[in-house]
Amino acid sequence: MSNKYPLLIIILSFLTGFSNAQTKIGKSQLHLSGKIYDALSHTSLPAASVSVKGTTTGVLSDKNGRYELNINPGSVHIYCEYIGYTSLDTVVLITGDTQLNLYLKPASQSLNQVNIKGAAAVQKEIATQNLTVLQGSDLDRTRGLSLGDALKSITGVTTFQTGPSIAKPVIHGLTGTRVLILNNGVTLQAQQWGQEHAPEIDPFIANQIEVIKGAAGIRYGADAIAGVVSVNPKLLPTDTGTMDAEVNAVGMTNSRLGAFSAMLEGALGKNLAGWSYRIQGTYKRAGNTSTPDYILGNTGLSENDFSAALQYHHKNYGVDAYYSDFDTKLGIEYDTEVGSISDLEMRIAEGGPVTTYSFSYFIDRPYQLVNHATAKVRGFYNFGDSSKVDIQYAYQQNTRKEYEELSFSPSLDPALYLQIHTSTIDVNWEHKDGSGFSGSEGLSGMNQGNIRMYEYLIPNYVDYDGGAYAIERYKHNKLLLEAGVRYDYRWLRAFAFDATAAKIDVTTTHYSGNSATLGATYNFTDDLKLTGNYSAAFRPPSINELYIDGVHQSIGEFEVGDPNLKTERANDFSLNLNYATSWLAVDVEGYYNRINNFIFEEPTGTYYHAPSGALLEFNYTQANVYFRGVDLGFTIKPLDSLEINSKSSLIYAWNETINNYLIYTPPMRLQNGFTYHLGKIGVFRNVSVGAENVYVARQTDVPAGYDFEPPPGAYSLFNAHIGFKLIINKTPADFDIAANNLTNVAYKDYLDRFRYFADEPGRNIIFRLRVPFKILTKNKESINN
Repeated sequence: MSNKYPLLIIILSFLTGFSNAQTKIGKSQLHLSGKIYDALSHTSLPAASVSVKGTTTGVLSDKNGRYELNINPGSVHIYCEYIGYTSLDTVVLITGDTQLNLYLKPASQSLNQVNIKGAAAVQKEIATQNLTVLQGSDLDRTRGLSLGDALKSITGVTTFQTGPSIAKPVIHGLTGTRVLILNNGVTLQAQQWGQEHAPEIDPFIANQIEVIKGAAGIRYGADAIAGVVSVNPKLLPTDTGTMDAEVNAVGMTNSRLGAFSAMLEGALGKNLAGWSYRIQGTYKRAGNTSTPDYILGNTGLSENDFSAALQYHHKNYGVDAYYSDFDTKLGIEYDTEVGSISDLEMRIAEGGPVTTYSFSYFIDRPYQLVNHATAKVRGFYNFGDSSKVDIQYAYQQNTRKEYEELSFSPSLDPALYLQIHTSTIDVNWEHKDGSGFSGSEGLSGMNQGNIRMYEYLIPNYVDYDGGAYAIERYKHNKLLLEAGVRYDYRWLRAFAFDATAAKIDVTTTHYSGNSATLGATYNFTDDLKLTGNYSAAFRPPSINELYIDGVHQSIGEFEVGDPNLKTERANDFSLNLNYATSWLAVDVEGYYNRINNFIFEEPTGTYYHAPSGALLEFNYTQANVYFRGVDLGFTIKPLDSLEINSKSSLIYAWNETINNYLIYTPPMRLQNGFTYHLGKIGVFRNVSVGAENVYVARQTDVPAGYDFEPPPGAYSLFNAHIGFKLIINKTPADFDIAANNLTNVAYKDYLDRFRYFADEPGRNIIFRLRVPFKILTKNKESINN
């Protein structure tokens, strides 16, 4: 394809200096080594994890508790953890080769599964699948954005949007109910079938966001046919008698968004040792968004979020409880509701609003009100043979109300009211032995029911799901082998409305299927590894794909489902090469995903005239399709203080049923940038500056005349940022100033459903402040001998 040449040119431009750069790197690095001990018995701790926070540098201690790291001089943030011990988190000044012994205190609390921060590996449910972790400064730089927008920095992940405030993740070209989202270990059960139904999660709760790219149905069930997004809060504190807090503030010039989030956490002492807690809340408010040429009317948002966690952890057992409440009001752009078909055709032809709007925080009709409440309780027990059992129960309630413009709706009631109630239970048993074998087996169950009122769009329904799985691994020297299998069953009863006969049809359907995975990882050297994975997965059609029939006013569509849709069957192959040294990191993944009976929303090319106005008409249909693509990311450090990075993704999708391209496939995306670390300048510490260019090609691989409007042109955006730390009254405060779309380019995105009506947002200056501080402290154990 012709669009491969920009990618080739950019890759070659970065690679030309690698051979010279290699001779420069490494000589200025310093050697940090030592041993890790039990602070009470002074016995060494083998296989403890030591890492440098904010980097990929990390190792496990050897059988004698010894570790070795090559690091840059200056202040180094060391993080050390070991099962059954309180983690050590400290900053040390390194000016030369240093011997540093670390002492960990045995914890009376939990034996949580260890997540190793660094190159030693993050613990994964499916070890041979591609896992990307967004954390540290990369995550901090997304604060104030929605979950979908925060994930755009991950190679191979983009978003499907509905205007400036609604975005949902797309992984390797797949989105919606194919991407499973976890909120603190609970599968998000919401109205995710809607194109304009964004994930109801507050990203401020996250200390880490993990993304599995590829079918992950073995561990998580049929809704993970495309991948998994896991939003993980940090572990609750275990250092008894302490209390910490953190505040985050974000301001944006475009939409004049203001967001404030605060968190308080601690671990109780004395007679309540073992108990920990956290409470957190977020308030966010934004007004109308501006494009470079005009203001988008009624595009504000208001959001109030709250979460709380409580745990009791003993040496061999523990109980966790968690609750979160997400509540938002989202304005829908005025000009998406149009009276006549000729007016709608004119709007699409003009591609912008016909009315001039001014800035306002007021959210008028049409708008959405969404509330999502999640409660969970989890218990675990560690057996003496290194096995562990987890049992988790969760309950969720999701309520969605959508209001039309009063000119189209004489009632003050919502046009659409949907409320789903979901109960889930999960049981997981992990085991390992001394001969290289490890694995997990588990059971899961779900009951879900939907209540609808007012206009008909999807029916009331009752859903019962059950699943069982087993995953086994064998590790020998440099080779890791993995295999897994799962069986799922779904019982679905729908109470669909038959408009022709004016009656309710009760339909019961049954779906069942097997999923499987087979993979291997081979470490050629400490720096180079190759991973291959094959996954077979299935996905039953969702409730909207089967039975939707009506006006979806918030996206200006009339949608029609098909009750005869069959189950999707996917065969996903991936090959991943990872190379990482002190000066160069390369990660390249190729994949091929064939899906039979792929379900998608197809534009009919005609318009539907409803009492509420003219609408774009879409039908759900099926086809045999395949996706193939490449994700490439690399980072080079020609200097200790300079990082140059490049991320690119190229995807090709083909509809074999019509022997043509598949509609709504993400176009080629290139993201290239640098970060320069200036260190300390006067009172400013950890000063860094950076810039990047995001280039998105025009999607030319589309069926001709298949859409209401041809794909928009390519666009190129420039972003920049500067970050630093200030010590204010002995408290460190992190500041970050970013500029997105710095040159104020007017553009449209192919994966924005509102591209028919408006441009994307213009320049946006973002101010971020993060202040962590301690309220109660206790004397620390010495970290050095």
